[in-house]
Amino acid sequence: MFKINTDILEKKITFLFFQNPKKTFNLKQIKYFIGTKIDERDLMKMLFSILRKDYIKESGHGKYIYNRNKRYLVGIIKKRVKTLVDIETSIEFKLTKSEKTGFLEGDLVYYWIDKKEKIRIASIKSRELIKYVGYVKKEGKINLLKNTKSDYDIIVKGECNQDDIVSAHITDWKYSLPEGKILKIIGNKKETNTQIHAILEEYNLPYFFSKNVIAEANKISKNKADIIKRKDLTNTLTFTIDPDDAKDFDDALSFKKLKNNNVEIGIHIADVTHYLEKNSLLDKEAKKRATSVYLSDRVIPMLPETLSNDLCSLNPNENKNVFSVLIEFDEKHNIVNKQFSKCLIKSDERMSYQEAQYVLENKNGSLPSKATISKKKRLLKEDLVQAILYLNTVALKLKEKRKKEGSVFFNKEEVRFVVNSQGEPINYKIKEQKQSNFLIEEFMLLANVLVAKKIKEKNRTAVFRVHDYPDEEKIIELERFAKNLGYYVKLSSAKNVNSAINSLLKQAENNPEKNVIDMMVIRSMSKAKYSTNNIGHFGLGFNDYTHFTSPIRRYPDVMVHRLLTTILLNQTAKKEALESTCLHCSKMEETATKAERASIKMMQVKYMSKRINQKFYAIVSGMNERGIFVEIKENKCEGLVRMRDIPNDYFVYDQKNSKVTGQNTHEEYSLGDEVLIKVTGTNLDKKHIDFKILERKE
Repeated sequence: MFKINTDILEKKITFLFFQNPKKTFNLKQIKYFIGTKIDERDLMKMLFSILRKDYIKESGHGKYIYNRNKRYLVGIIKKRVKTLVDIETSIEFKLTKSEKTGFLEGDLVYYWIDKKEKIRIASIKSRELIKYVGYVKKEGKINLLKNTKSDYDIIVKGECNQDDIVSAHITDWKYSLPEGKILKIIGNKKETNTQIHAILEEYNLPYFFSKNVIAEANKISKNKADIIKRKDLTNTLTFTIDPDDAKDFDDALSFKKLKNNNVEIGIHIADVTHYLEKNSLLDKEAKKRATSVYLSDRVIPMLPETLSNDLCSLNPNENKNVFSVLIEFDEKHNIVNKQFSKCLIKSDERMSYQEAQYVLENKNGSLPSKATISKKKRLLKEDLVQAILYLNTVALKLKEKRKKEGSVFFNKEEVRFVVNSQGEPINYKIKEQKQSNFLIEEFMLLANVLVAKKIKEKNRTAVFRVHDYPDEEKIIELERFAKNLGYYVKLSSAKNVNSAINSLLKQAENNPEKNVIDMMVIRSMSKAKYSTNNIGHFGLGFNDYTHFTSPIRRYPDVMVHRLLTTILLNQTAKKEALESTCLHCSKMEETATKAERASIKMMQVKYMSKRINQKFYAIVSGMNERGIFVEIKENKCEGLVRMRDIPNDYFVYDQKNSKVTGQNTHEEYSLGDEVLIKVTGTNLDKKHIDFKILERKE
């Protein structure tokens, strides 16, 4: 069914000589290495072609050896096998169809540049063993693995059924398609659970804990002895504010009036490191995962539920071990004292953001049923109400201070899907950020800043959350993009880029293109990461910043807790490979984000598949040569309108001006334009939604 591809076989033969530059090979040995029956005349043609390119030379009758006289450069295949990037200079070259045949993205190759300055790939140098995930389509006795990260289908060997989602490695390549071996059968592609597991498999993320890890977690005692005497705050007013569907509570706030009329606010974080013994099996697993993964319908936790939902969770009316930052504020809300301490607390109330928001808006604690988690009327004590109102006053002042110091304020709307018992999306919720969210956020940010300053004292090695200054070219591109949408803001020449970006975001706040502007600003930013090298945090406008506030779901926070503990014990932290762990955590965070986006896209496709031929208002969110991307206003689902499905003309993409223009009518579509669209189709395998524009809203 699949013919031998002599171009690919030629590259395979060349690889044999490049990998064994001192060895001589005869025809029999070369045939054996190829691993398939081939006519001797075809073999001689391939050898003659390799000889002509000077990759090998003859070494006696019917024998060949690597040609040491020719010199090569090393590059890596990028952008879905469209380009080659030189390893030393980072210069990027476009690849012709013949040169890229037989290669995969990420392949390291030997190449040279001919007299016409064209790229010639001599041989593959190394290929990473990549795991591919896709679904099986049977063609006779052949199993084809389709819809992988590769542009190719893969011929796979192993027991499997039609429509099974499987993972596989590529083992060989001698036909027009590569060959592979099935590693794992994940399930049938029609099942939502299988689709989610396939995403986790694709990104090498675990979806269960081993029996040994669970057993170790179950052995941890609630009465584990303390190495530091805890401050007893169980009689201090304490509460948590979290989403209404939260299952673990890793932070709490406390409020206490002092005799000098000042107020002590406690920021209390679950003391995970009290239970998580360093270098234990459980600790190694948490470090490996580095982060909890928040998919569209579930959470893949960093720690087993024994810790995350029980031992460490700051559940109401239970004594809990915490790591605290205690801050004393004077009557003008200035910080006059701060203390870092291990404490014992008892949360008096578990509140949702919605409940706290009601208190802030109505200045009372008589909550109606529609505002509560239980959907029953609820009466909060007056001291709790006054504490929330006071904390909000401080939070607003902290936020204003951040604004002056250059914090960038995003408020991009996010959608979460409501699923039924089968995991199918049946509804959605738009996640709104209100003042109650910002109240909690400000105190968590403050704790992170104060801890960062503390652990870096005396030139100690510390772990920071850093965010580099944006690339100048990206800022220029953002400025051009904003100008095309009618926003005349000076970003590239601004003395304070942070303030200029905030100005742009503020201008777009109530406009249809708000989400598009937010997205483009985010794209212009560098990626935040963890590091022992403190370069500050551009996005937040902080010189010193770390992550201390979520050790249940982030391993860097665990690292910071341990560093702070050594300071409280007056010990010197042992020199460790903290930077390598920071790099690992940054990488895992990025991987988790990709998996989260893939799961949301999957849910979008499933949700819209039940709405074929329905009409929606949408905003143009992107464009390329293929067509226009639009985002539905009400549910944030994004899909593609192909050029042929834009009415009244033949349209082409104007990349320079970020527009799509009609050839005859000169009608233009720009980012942020509002359109009426119809859903024409969905493809779950490719995670695509197809739309057709019906009309444009003027």
